[in-house]
Amino acid sequence: MIFSGSLFAQAEYVLSNNKVYDFLERMESLQIIHRYNSLEIPKSRSEIAGYLKEVISNKEKLDEADQNLLTDLETEFELEIYGTLKHSQRLIDGDRFNLFSQGEKYLYFVSDTSRNVNLFFNSSGRADGIMGNYYEHSREVSAAVLSFEFQIRGSFYNKFGFFYRGGNGVVAGNREAALFRDDLKYNYKYNTFDKPNSFDITTAGYLTADFGLIKLKFGRDRKTIGFGPVKALVGNNSEIFDNLSFTAKYKSVEVSYFHGKLLGNSTETGDTVHGNQNLITEKYIGYHRIGFNLSDDFNIGASEMIIYGDRGLDFNYLNPFNLYKTAQNSNKDRDNSMIIFDFNNKSIKGLKLYGLFLIDDIEMAKVGSNYWGNQFIYNVGFISNNLYKTIPLEFQFEYIRIDPFVYTHRLPRNSYTNNERSIASFMQPNSELFLTQFNYRFTGRVNLTANLRYYVHGANPLNPDGSILRNVGGDILLGHREFDAKDAPFLDGDKEITRAFSVKLVYEPVKDYFFTGMIKYKNESLQNSINNKWLEAYLMLNYQL
Repeated sequence: MIFSGSLFAQAEYVLSNNKVYDFLERMESLQIIHRYNSLEIPKSRSEIAGYLKEVISNKEKLDEADQNLLTDLETEFELEIYGTLKHSQRLIDGDRFNLFSQGEKYLYFVSDTSRNVNLFFNSSGRADGIMGNYYEHSREVSAAVLSFEFQIRGSFYNKFGFFYRGGNGVVAGNREAALFRDDLKYNYKYNTFDKPNSFDITTAGYLTADFGLIKLKFGRDRKTIGFGPVKALVGNNSEIFDNLSFTAKYKSVEVSYFHGKLLGNSTETGDTVHGNQNLITEKYIGYHRIGFNLSDDFNIGASEMIIYGDRGLDFNYLNPFNLYKTAQNSNKDRDNSMIIFDFNNKSIKGLKLYGLFLIDDIEMAKVGSNYWGNQFIYNVGFISNNLYKTIPLEFQFEYIRIDPFVYTHRLPRNSYTNNERSIASFMQPNSELFLTQFNYRFTGRVNLTANLRYYVHGANPLNPDGSILRNVGGDILLGHREFDAKDAPFLDGDKEITRAFSVKLVYEPVKDYFFTGMIKYKNESLQNSINNKWLEAYLMLNYQL
């Protein structure tokens, strides 16, 4: 197999929900690609293309479903892999455009190899039919959601790139049902404005520079940090945020960094002249990590995160090569720092083992006790493709334990939140999660996923008026106060248990046209003897052109 060199390298990044990430993680576990780490996503198109080249060179090791999927990915990343666009069509100024072709489709694109300029214009749409059934109240809700967005991406001189995305949507039906869609839960326009039947799609956009060993990016897009379906560090539970980031890789060493702007606590004020206005506390997040590939299939890393606010940018944390914990002490202990260790091991072919250990706070003399100041996250899991050649079934298990008061801070401005929602996931402090997931690939374009979750949370007991009776460290927005108990046993408080099961079927009859059907069942036993049982059903149609 002959590939083009770096002449057609693209500096843009691949969206975090692209199916290529699941594919590469499977290839990683099978030892078909090496030195791939799924901890930090997204990755650049050139980096993704490099891994796909490895897979293409070992195509005979793939089962039939993955060979078909690889063919689609070769089409999607044709420019980066082969330096051509033979399997791409454009609607505007194109010849023999076929809406139902199996190639890559664009509204318009320009590829000028003489000037090293590439521009791509896309539109995408999504239609959701959502139904919910609340068994406890014998009540049904339903909604239809339509959304449309426009995307532009491009690269110049094989080193500089950009991306832009924006759009709008409308909702018909019950608001309650529409909020089953996760991105609407934190959509400001849909939840605030006088016309709640419309919403905007959060604008994403960035500039990039790719110098090979070092990659720079400034702007906003969805970023995730963590292993497994539920991210312990940065997930999709809150809005995306603006950040400046860079990554560097040289042989066995990899370094990554970002510094971002969050939305702090908000208060509403106003007068009869100017009306209402929101006052939002300044808030920032910093992250840096150094990782080492001990072998082609074993990676370890150490990282730090910092949350600070109620002041301007702090140059201590803008510096990627400064120790945040030491800088926090130099800043008179005003901020919220965390230390993280992670590993990713694929030494056993077909089996990926991963783990993450976070230290929020620690008192060495009291390690092993219930002291509230010892705050840790334990996250371990595995992905098994051991039956790969026999049956196209992937099995995954994950466990996450979050100690009391993790993510919180004595100063509310420093909680691990963005607009008062956890930056990581739905999990609260003082909780644990057992997750099992099966993924069956009928073909390269038909995929069935079953997910089972058992979630336990120790909630803060409440007074009859809803105020806090006892703070056991179960609320991300409430840190430890001077008068709170010094001991915080794990899962103390009002124990809440959630059992959830979901099944999702994705079918792609024509490239980039998706039909998705999903059913979710949830059974909650919450504090104050509240029991909820409900069923959610989704039917989604997505397209990209």
